[in-house]
Amino acid sequence: MKKIYYLLIVGFTVLILLVSAPLVRAYDSAQLLDCISSAVKNPSTEGFSESSIQKYCECALELIVDQNKNVRESGYECAVKHFN
Repeated sequence: MKKIYYLLIVGFTVLILLVSAPLVRAYDSAQLLDCISSAVKNPSTEGFSESSIQKYCECALELIVDQNKNVRESGYECAVKHFN
């Protein structure tokens, strides 16, 4: 009976750690800030909220850096997703 309680406690602890673990990304915060800065200055993003621009940059960087996908296609995919 003690083994069952031990396994339940260990399993519950692991579950809590997995749920509360921070999301790790391959790109760093400087890349995100550069992307946001460039996007804000781009006339084609005029009128969009900074939140939309940040989500676009996070999406694009995740595809380009984390998943090693094509820059142009990733940018287009994320623009459609966050600017429409």
